[in-house]
Amino acid sequence: MKYFLLFVVVIVVLMLHKKNRASRQAMQERPKTQRLSAPEPMHACTRCGVNVPASRCVWDAQQRPYCCAEHARQG
Repeated sequence: MKYFLLFVVVIVVLMLHKKNRASRQAMQERPKTQRLSAPEPMHACTRCGVNVPASRCVWDAQQRPYCCAEHARQG
């Protein structure tokens, strides 16, 4: 009976060791977090004042930013 108990304890210890080693390897294999790009400048719409990212602004002939084509048309 004592050999059976010793066998069970050894098996449990080996299983825990294997699980711990696998989790450490998984953590090491994770890709490094990518750096976020720099924040994009925001511009306030000339008509309504809503802040819009520079890439989504609609610009008029005088280079004034608008939030949409409708506001750019209205001036």
